[in-house]
Amino acid sequence: MLDKLKMFFDDLVKVSKITKTKNKKRTIFALALISNSLVLFDILIILYFAKIFSQDSTFNNVIIEFFLDNLNLLPLVVLLRFLFIYIEKVITVNLQVSIEKSLRVHLLEEVFTRGNVSISDAYYYINTLAPQVGGFYSTLSVFLGSLIQIFVFSGYLLFSNFDVVIIFSTGTLLLFLPTVMLTKLGRKYAHIAYESGNQISKDIEKVLDNLFLIKIIKLISTEVKNFEKSLQVLYSSRVSDIKVGTVNALMPNFFTLFLLSILIVFFDFMKYLTFDFIGILLRLFQSLGIFNKNIHTVSSYHVYLEKLYEIESNKKNINSDNFEINEDDKSNVAIKVTNLNFKYLGMEKYMFENINLEIPKNEHTILVGPNGSGKSTLLGLLTGIFYPNEGTVAASSKNFGYVSATPMIINDSLRANLVYGNTNNIKDVDLLQFITDFRLFNDSKKIDLNRHISNKSLSTGQMQKVSFIRAMAAGIDILVLDESTSNLDLETKKLIFNVIERQKITIINSTHNPEDFIGINNKITITQNGDERLIHFEKL
Repeated sequence: MLDKLKMFFDDLVKVSKITKTKNKKRTIFALALISNSLVLFDILIILYFAKIFSQDSTFNNVIIEFFLDNLNLLPLVVLLRFLFIYIEKVITVNLQVSIEKSLRVHLLEEVFTRGNVSISDAYYYINTLAPQVGGFYSTLSVFLGSLIQIFVFSGYLLFSNFDVVIIFSTGTLLLFLPTVMLTKLGRKYAHIAYESGNQISKDIEKVLDNLFLIKIIKLISTEVKNFEKSLQVLYSSRVSDIKVGTVNALMPNFFTLFLLSILIVFFDFMKYLTFDFIGILLRLFQSLGIFNKNIHTVSSYHVYLEKLYEIESNKKNINSDNFEINEDDKSNVAIKVTNLNFKYLGMEKYMFENINLEIPKNEHTILVGPNGSGKSTLLGLLTGIFYPNEGTVAASSKNFGYVSATPMIINDSLRANLVYGNTNNIKDVDLLQFITDFRLFNDSKKIDLNRHISNKSLSTGQMQKVSFIRAMAAGIDILVLDESTSNLDLETKKLIFNVIERQKITIINSTHNPEDFIGINNKITITQNGDERLIHFEKL
């Protein structure tokens, strides 16, 4: 148990440094004061009723005597108790929300900065990890409150009836072993839930990235069943964790009432007890139950905190220097890869090892390979989205363009969509020329650049053409395509590439359908044998 407490406060210090939320210490201190006040209100309410029914109490001091002598203050005490409970809840939720918000922003920045986080992991960190860590602080406040209550209630009982407290304390020691066992079991289920949740994010990414393919080859039922199996593992582990945590939280209350009932029924123990003693005793073990529950929850949260620590501990391993821009390079090489090794954050084995590659300038190079072979990852390495763990990638230009299978359309004007991310001061006449060349609309002469567009007002082909115009209008030197024409008909593909190939640019084109393209100069093939990936380059 002491190890768990130490772990709890170590977590507090570590997470406090990572989540730069203001006034965390003040907020937690305020919650501790509120918890102290709630203890006082609970004792007063119990003593009020003890006095009403039996006219005696086993422990008094000046403050308590003042309240007990003024029975008309009882409604005020009850009101204050529930008001403080409400305030405690509001402060706790605000703390949790502010930390979650801060951590989501922090993790998003980390995803952009690190260059070794997969899309599914990034999604999981921001949408699942951050809320869980925010929940850690919510648990912390309740934990501190229960700890304070245990000390105060225990002190009250020790002063009022020392002998009886020793009996219950001896029995309480029997709860230690099952508490430790249940906490470890809960940690096990939490770990399973974390792993399965992470896998589900990857499964969703795979399905959404290959939505058209899955529907065309009629594998919908297979993918749905696989998803259902993954969800079963996730939710069964969560339910098991909740069951174990519930038993852990209920044990102190059950033990107290069960032992008390045996002592009263079979041993005439009532003569040793008073009304206020029983009330405080029950509140003490209620606080012990909350304490147990939070120890269990902290242990479960630690699975998520460990992942957060892993992310933070790898800060020194951000290898941005391994991607270089060399605009003074006058050779015929657009991108040169030298002795590249790469793995995503959290992976044990390298995804790519000892890769050497040269992509010629101003030529059309296609990239082919089976699903899951790492084509998109390689594109990310070639463009500086990801950084090699070892080795270098050197590009002859910083002016990259990118078009994926899923076009990004902003719910805004046509002009805003075409110049999104464009730092050049491009003229409207040039935009209109691109619109005409790509045949974005049937009558290009009547196009209004202020026209509002969205992904609902444009066809699939039009949305993809907007993406191509956006890239070309930026004055790029290297155009990276990731299945960019997979959802287009053959006529539209030919139109787009007729326009592109008139430009003097380097094209790196990842595709499952190389036969759809003419004028291809080079081919990069990724083959996979187990975990090993080989890259072969050939001139065509």
